Amino acid sequence: MKNMTAKPLDSFDVSKNRKPSNRELLLAYKKNKDINTRNKIIENNIGLVYIAAKNKKKGYCSLSFEDLVQEGVIGMIRGIEKFDTDRETSFSTYVYYWINHEINRAIMNTGHLIRLPAHMYEKVNKLTQIENLNQSQDNNIDVKSLCQKIKITENEYNNIDYYRNSFYNFTSLNTNLSLDSEESYVELQDFIPSNEPSTEEIVIDDDLKNNIEKILNTLPSREKEILELRFGLKNGRPATLEEIGDKYNLTRERIRQIEVKTLSKIKISSNGVSLKDYLSYP
Repeated sequence: MKNMTAKPLDSFDVSKNRKPSNRELLLAYKKNKDINTRNKIIENNIGLVYIAAKNKKKGYCSLSFEDLVQEGVIGMIRGIEKFDTDRETSFSTYVYYWINHEINRAIMNTGHLIRLPAHMYEKVNKLTQIENLNQSQDNNIDVKSLCQKIKITENEYNNIDYYRNSFYNFTSLNTNLSLDSEESYVELQDFIPSNEPSTEEIVIDDDLKNNIEKILNTLPSREKEILELRFGLKNGRPATLEEIGDKYNLTRERIRQIEVKTLSKIKISSNGVSLKDYLSYP
């Protein structure tokens, strides 16, 4: 097959309302690498990007439609660079592969809050597509029949379904919920009651509890138990000096002396010094 003579983009005759074909534009671009020619190819085929982006948006994906289109355009550019005009291959079919490839890669890398391995992402997508095709009118899936059809075990099906249900349904706390105006910006986390402890506070509290437990484990058993009772470290209810005294058959004053002495011992120890870091936290 003989190659057509390539002409620069600006030499095409547009006065007769004839739109340059993909092949003419591609031949011109391969010859002169003119960026305007490449942009014209993208403009003529942008519909392929929109179709691919809409299809991907039908499934669960945290990327916006605009982000998917942007990734699709990047894929089209790769397809344009790699397309061989000497082969009798349909450009639209060839470049659509690269559009989907780039969009899929973006979804795998950044389209979900938790990134799944590429092979698992492909399995989840494939299984979902097959389920949609084989779904009955009452929306039930015959798992056994489906597994036989795609040649996987029911255990493999359950594993794939677990990943799909466990990792594809998370929602970011930074999800924008604004609908009325582009100027207003409301995130999901704004609806979380302010009196609830933050994640940071929970982590710090757990870390403090662990450090206190380590320090208490260095004390004699009676001193440790008295502090645990006095500050409610076991059941959440601080005990009075009288209650602790009755437990150990000691006076209220003796329990107070043991408490003060033990706390002083902790304060001057290296372990106690480490607890001072938590005092700076509001």
